Amino acid sequence: MFRLAAFLAVAALTAGCGGSSGTSSNSTPTPTPTPTPTPTASGRVITISGLAFSPLKLQVQPGDTVTVQNKDAMQHTVTSEAAPNAFTHSAVAGVSFDTGFFTGTATFTIPASAPVGTVIPYYCRNHTSTMATPTGEIDVVASVSSSPTPTPTPAPPATGY
Repeated sequence: MFRLAAFLAVAALTAGCGGSSGTSSNSTPTPTPTPTPTPTASGRVITISGLAFSPLKLQVQPGDTVTVQNKDAMQHTVTSEAAPNAFTHSAVAGVSFDTGFFTGTATFTIPASAPVGTVIPYYCRNHTSTMATPTGEIDVVASVSSSPTPTPTPAPPATGY
């Protein structure tokens, strides 16, 4: 019985003395947040999903950066072409871009000198006409229109009934 009591006393002493390195062995490390791609400040985003571009018509201003989010498992490109369905990398009014083959996220910038009114068709060099939406277009505009914000309907005036 004495041995059991001595053993329990030693066990209790050593359990409380886990050594000290300045940190608690019971602390849980704070998880590091995983960064997620965010749209550019201008909000110009093309998404590729299910072999389709969205939106098919994107308005940008000269100097805007376009973010392309490829949600497919395969590599795609967003490549300018001179005319829809030409499937040849080319420029329109001096504006040319090509993300190169990528998965995940890529960006390109429309030159600040891009003339307003320029329409640049684009396609995927990897899949050309086999995309569900083979081409899209980028329209260079003076200012990007946004969706109108609904105006709240005012409440009818109270009646004294």
